[in-house]
Amino acid sequence: MKVLIVEDEAGLLELIVRYLKREGYVCETAANYPEGYRKANNFEYDCAVVDLNLPGGDGLKLVRMLRQENTQTGIIIISARDSVEERVRGLEEGGDDYLVKPFHLSELNARIKAVRRRKTGEFSKAMAFGGLVIKLDERTVSADGELLKLTKKEFEILVYLARNKNRVVTKDSIAEHLWGDYMDEAASFDFIYAHVKNLRKKLATHGYGDFLKTIYGIGYKFEVG
Repeated sequence: MKVLIVEDEAGLLELIVRYLKREGYVCETAANYPEGYRKANNFEYDCAVVDLNLPGGDGLKLVRMLRQENTQTGIIIISARDSVEERVRGLEEGGDDYLVKPFHLSELNARIKAVRRRKTGEFSKAMAFGGLVIKLDERTVSADGELLKLTKKEFEILVYLARNKNRVVTKDSIAEHLWGDYMDEAASFDFIYAHVKNLRKKLATHGYGDFLKTIYGIGYKFEVG
């Protein structure tokens, strides 16, 4: 899951990023309103965590923009403003949830997951395509009952493609989804090609290699009937 965190308090931002990355999220950050606006306007996110008090602008304006541009992005407002009026206003402006500072990072994680489930209807902890079963909570993939040994990146690519089944996913979007602000770590699209090649080979050992289609010059598609 790809998350944008807009928070100007450097210490809190670092804690949130460190925790969410450990939980398997791809995190992008912004420390002020203009940076948050630029990223929210140019890239897609599964969820955005937005502080209301931001240098250079009002966090609520960012919430409104996010809601207008992409209704599928989950929005969690974090703020020290704890009055009922402020919480009601935040939700009415487009927030899906409102978390008052200080908060436990485990609660933020739980709320991100809950918001995303409500947005996508993905209440199931597993995806099944015939005998191919992806268990999201256990981070395992089995083919006809036998566990496949996938690397972390192979698993993440498979889940991303499966969630976009029967749609062409570009190499750029895969790189952005996997590395976020650290896209340079991908070095080149050859790295993605190598991951997909190995993933397809592992699926093919059980007859599921054809699920992964290469769309030459563009990207890949997880094609199922």
